[in-house]
Amino acid sequence: MRYIAELERKVQALETEATSSMIQLILWKRETNAQTAEISELKLRLQTMEQRVHFQEALDDALKEEIQQVKVRIGQDIANAGPMMNFPTSMGSNQQLNSNNNHDMHVLSTAQQLQQLQILSHKQQQQLQLAGDMKLRSSGSSAKDDHSSESKRD
Repeated sequence: MRYIAELERKVQALETEATSSMIQLILWKRETNAQTAEISELKLRLQTMEQRVHFQEALDDALKEEIQQVKVRIGQDIANAGPMMNFPTSMGSNQQLNSNNNHDMHVLSTAQQLQQLQILSHKQQQQLQLAGDMKLRSSGSSAKDDHSSESKRD
């Protein structure tokens, strides 16, 4: 009789240990799922950041090229306007003044174009950042939804 009672106690101890081990296993599985979801979210954020960098580099290159073109045009305008400004005064001060005004207007126009390009670039950067942030938010909520549905299955 003692032997049977001792065996029953050992069986009960083993059942308790098995239950405890199962609980620990479930907790580890949930933790692993949470970490997997976090890794996925971080990978997505990294990919979004890389895309932003590539787009920003392309935008910067385009703007540098545009600025170079504007500088070349300004340089050509200055070179073309140079001989006109050296006309003898016998041509009349009115013609020279008109030439100076045309040149000033063109330089002003070019400067305004440059300013508009800078404003456009700034707006595009803001839109990109906003789109990236919205994408992160939506992916973050879907990752959380995935995690919560996996937790419910356990």
